[in-house]
Amino acid sequence: MPTLPGAGQQKKGTDAAPTPSVKGFRIPAKRIGSVQGIMDALGGLGFLRISQDEADPSVVLALNVESRDISKNPYIFSILYLRQDAIDVLYTLVPSSSPKVRKLDMQKYCLNTLTLLVREYEIDMTYLYQMIEGALADMNEFVSSDYQSMFSKYDSLSGEYSRIEKKLKTLEESNRDLSGDNYALKNENQELRLKLANLEKYSDSVLAVKIQEWIAEHNGEINLSDFARVHNVSEARVEQVLNSLVSEGYIETRK
Repeated sequence: MPTLPGAGQQKKGTDAAPTPSVKGFRIPAKRIGSVQGIMDALGGLGFLRISQDEADPSVVLALNVESRDISKNPYIFSILYLRQDAIDVLYTLVPSSSPKVRKLDMQKYCLNTLTLLVREYEIDMTYLYQMIEGALADMNEFVSSDYQSMFSKYDSLSGEYSRIEKKLKTLEESNRDLSGDNYALKNENQELRLKLANLEKYSDSVLAVKIQEWIAEHNGEINLSDFARVHNVSEARVEQVLNSLVSEGYIETRK
């Protein structure tokens, strides 16, 4: 078979792309049209370069360049050799790609091209049916494998999502509870601050004077509850200051 342009050429340099290999297959067919009819039928496809083989002008070449290398040479491409008794399909395959997937792509491309050549070729349908059957078998194997891999990833991600969703729900509930507790504590803190401010309304020295005035106005007696209510202080604090006055000798207790 003829060598494809650029195939098998080792690229130099550290950024060289992997060297592609050449694959191919033949479709038995009988030409019933002309060379010009073939060129006219395929000439409308802008991505194809159509020409006649210099060694054998009866052979029409259809080049489809899919990508080029850094030097602008064809890298991933295919050539259809449209002969009088067959259609040869040659294409490049890079090491990193799947041979089955690449062949499936090329078979699909050839079938689409053949629809434009129904007036130029009679195709051996037996071979065509076998080719389609083989393509479907490869496709089923590829799709099944791919589906299993995707389903495994989906199943794993689905379980992880459910776990995270439950955790998020728990955290949201905890956050609501904490927000409620925080609000309650904030209110309680404000109340305690208010009460503390009220309790500290008088300093000890001022409160001591108030107690002495109260005792003088009430015939030497003091009712802790009444005094605390009137002056808005706690009985415990009144009692504490009162004891200090007694111990320091400012007032005396009755016997």
